[in-house]
Amino acid sequence: MANKELKLKVEHLTVSFRTTQGMVRAVRDVSFDLYQGDTLAIVGESGSGKSVTSRAIMGILAGNGVIDGGKIMYEGLDLTKVDEEHFHEIRGKKIGMIFQDPMSSLNPIMKIGYQITEGMILNGKRLKNRYKSLFNRSRTRYNELRRLIKASDLEYKQGAADAKGAKLQKEIDDLNVKLEKTLREIVSKDDRALLKQQYAEKIAALKAQIVAMRQTAPDIIRELKSKNVSEKADMKKDLVVAKADLARDKAAAKKTVDAEWAAEKAKAQEDIDRLKANILPDMDKAAKAKVYAEIAERREALARTKHVTKREAYERAIKVMKEVGIPNAERRFNQYPFQFSGGMRQRIVIAIALTADPDVLICDEPTTALDVTIQSQILELINRLKAERGLTVMFITHDMGVVANMSNRIAVMYAGKIVEIGNTDEIFYEPRHPYTWALLGSMPDLDSKERLIAISGTPPNMLFPPKGDAFAERSEYAMAIDFEEEPPMFKVSDTHYAATWLLHPNAPQVAIPSVVQDRIQRMLARVKEVSKP
Repeated sequence: MANKELKLKVEHLTVSFRTTQGMVRAVRDVSFDLYQGDTLAIVGESGSGKSVTSRAIMGILAGNGVIDGGKIMYEGLDLTKVDEEHFHEIRGKKIGMIFQDPMSSLNPIMKIGYQITEGMILNGKRLKNRYKSLFNRSRTRYNELRRLIKASDLEYKQGAADAKGAKLQKEIDDLNVKLEKTLREIVSKDDRALLKQQYAEKIAALKAQIVAMRQTAPDIIRELKSKNVSEKADMKKDLVVAKADLARDKAAAKKTVDAEWAAEKAKAQEDIDRLKANILPDMDKAAKAKVYAEIAERREALARTKHVTKREAYERAIKVMKEVGIPNAERRFNQYPFQFSGGMRQRIVIAIALTADPDVLICDEPTTALDVTIQSQILELINRLKAERGLTVMFITHDMGVVANMSNRIAVMYAGKIVEIGNTDEIFYEPRHPYTWALLGSMPDLDSKERLIAISGTPPNMLFPPKGDAFAERSEYAMAIDFEEEPPMFKVSDTHYAATWLLHPNAPQVAIPSVVQDRIQRMLARVKEVSKP
C-alpha cells in the first residue's frame, strides 16, 4: 500500500440513532483505509452497519443519526466536521454513490434524461464556482474558527453536565429500560423480585455517586467556564481578522471574475461580429445557414464558460448512457423509469453517479434487487468503469459470492464493528473469525453436496450492545472470555487482522470447520484450473 495514494481514511467511526426507546449503536469504532484504484468490499448481514457507514461518509445520515466520534478523512478534510454548504462540493462531485434499489432512487414521474442532467446543470455554474474557489482558503479559515468556538461552548456544556452526573444519570435511565425489558421475559415472582432488588442496588449506588459529584460540581464548572472564556477570547479576535480577510478576498474575487467574464464576452462578440460580416446579400441559403450555425456555436461556447448548458448536459448524458450500456440512448433519454427493466434502471443510477466524474464510488448493494444474470452484467460494468476511469470503489454487500471477483480487500462487519479485514485471498482462503467461517460456510457453490452452515439466532439488539464479543451468543466456538471482554484486533499478517479471542496465544487451537476447509480447497483447485495456460 506504500506506493498507493490514500483516498479515504475512516478512523474509529461511531454512529448512533436516537429512538423513543434509546440510542441504537449502529456503528462502533470502525476504522479502514481506502487506496487509489482499490475496491474494498464491506460484507455482513443486514443490520451490521454497512450502509450506515457509507451514509456517514456521504453525509446523508437520517435526521436522528448522530456521529458520536471518529474521523472520516478525505483530501485533508474531516468529513464529520464539514458543514452542508461545503459538503455539497464533495458529495457527488468527488464521492459518488450507487444505491441498492434503483426504483426508489429514481423519480417515477420524471424522464430519465432530466434526472441524469439535473445534477450537471445545478452544479455546473462555472463562473460561480470559479468565484468561490478564489476565496476558498479564507472562507475555510473563517468557518473553522466559527466551528471551534461552537465546539468550545459544546465542550463546556458537556463538561458541566458531566460534573453534575449526567453520564451516571444516563446509566440509571439505561438500567431502568433494561430492567423493564427483562421483567417482561420473566414469569417467576421470586425471580422478578430478586432482579428488581439487584437493579435497585445498582441504581442506588449510582445515585449516591451523583450526590457526591454535585457537591464538587460548582468548582469544576467554574474552572471549565474560565477555560471556555479564555479560549473563546483568543478565537474571537482571530475571527474578526478572518472575517475581514474573507470580505477582502470576496471583493477581489468578484473583481477578478467580472473582468474575466467581460474579456470572454468581448472576445466572443468580436468573433460573432466577424462572422456576421461574412454574410453577404447574394449568399445562398446554405452558405448563410452555415455562418448562422457558426455564430450559434460561438454563443454556445460563451454560455459554456459561464455554466453547463442544456445542450452540453444532453451531450454528456448521451455519452455516459452509452458508456454504461444503454442502447438507443438518444431515444431512451426521453423515457420514464417504468419503461426500463430493473437492470437498465440500475445502469441509469450508475450513469447519474458517473456524470460528475467522482474519484471514489460507493456501491451500496447495487445488485440486491436484480436476478443472477443481470447481477453479473452490473458487476462486470462496475469493474470495467473502474478500470477505464481509474475509480476507487467501496462495495457493500451481504453476499460473499459477489465480492470474490470485485474486490482486492474485504472487511467483514458484525453488530456495527469490523471483525475481520484483509486481502481477498486472505479472507477467502485463510479466514480467522468464526463469523467469517459461518458466512463462507453458508455460501453455496456448484460442487457443494454437504449441508450448508446455518448461523443460528439473530444479530443482537443494538439498543443494548452486547458485552464482550457480539458474535459469542451465536458462535459454537465462544469461550468464557467472549462473554466478558471485547476482543482486540489481532494481527495475522501485515494486511490481515481479526477480532477474535481464538487468536490469543493462550486460546485453545481451533481448526477451521471441515465444511469451510473443503470449500476453500475446491476454490483453490478451481483457481488453479482456470490459471492453466
